[in-house]
Amino acid sequence: MELSMECESLARSEALSIGRTIGSRSDAVLVDEGILVIDTDADPIAFVERMALCHSASEYMCSCNPEDVQEFSSAIDVPGPVRVHATRIGTAHEHVDLAELNSSVGAVLGDAVGVDIHNPCSEVRIVFSDKVHIGRLIGSVDRAAYERRKTKNLPFNHPISLHPKFARCIVNLVEVRPGKRILDPFCGTGAIVTEAALAGAEAIGSDVSEKMVDGARSNMTSVGVKGRLHICDVGSISDVVKHVDGIATDPPYGRSSSTNGEPVPDLIRRAFGSLSKIMDAGSRLVMVMHDPALADCAEDFELIESHELWVHRSLTRHFCVFVRR
Repeated sequence: MELSMECESLARSEALSIGRTIGSRSDAVLVDEGILVIDTDADPIAFVERMALCHSASEYMCSCNPEDVQEFSSAIDVPGPVRVHATRIGTAHEHVDLAELNSSVGAVLGDAVGVDIHNPCSEVRIVFSDKVHIGRLIGSVDRAAYERRKTKNLPFNHPISLHPKFARCIVNLVEVRPGKRILDPFCGTGAIVTEAALAGAEAIGSDVSEKMVDGARSNMTSVGVKGRLHICDVGSISDVVKHVDGIATDPPYGRSSSTNGEPVPDLIRRAFGSLSKIMDAGSRLVMVMHDPALADCAEDFELIESHELWVHRSLTRHFCVFVRR
């Protein structure tokens, strides 16, 4: 995987979670800046379709030092015709002329199987990070689709709504298989329930605000998906939703978010207590927090990982993954 770099640890965790969700195994084989190689039996096309914090995924062939690229490339065996695409993570090995490398490797491969830069059978990707990684492209993530689903492009919006790519990421971190039930008990404008539905889950959302629930329903309809949405305080969620397989949520945390005057720590504490009643042991709750100390409120849960994303001067998001004890 060629990872996007908004939060690299979060992107790695998302990829590994997807492998476990739609396959039976997911093991990190190699980690380099902006690069993750995993061993998984997940369907590769389905894998790419689920990813958010990634640019592309390739069938891994090899890794080498920069000076050995030509030698390793000459041993590549893929169906032709081919296209070669060399790129780098950030400024890695910036002295290397990527255009020249494309030409030279393409010439070597072209002698064997032919070259077609417009309609190739195989695209060979050569990615420079600390090492150089070579693979055959499986597919690219449609990052533009996440941009189109931002709330500013939908019927109902709110200034601090979670970006769809992060909403999809936390849905993936929940590790709920298609057809299973994912709940967002603070659904707001519906970004998380929308991404859950698009990922094939049975999407359930609730919010104490009737305005937000109506807005979330409107947004989901505009995207072409459906979910079960309820007007409900999180403390009463077990009266409305009896059982879920996982929870993904981004609770309100003050300022323009509404907590109906309730202190945020009290709200989060109530949420954990209520949500634990509708979850089985071992199931996952992924919560975005502005203050990681609030994880101490999760008495019935174990925090297994946390990823920090700086948003702006007054906001840092912490993507916290909990497992129900």
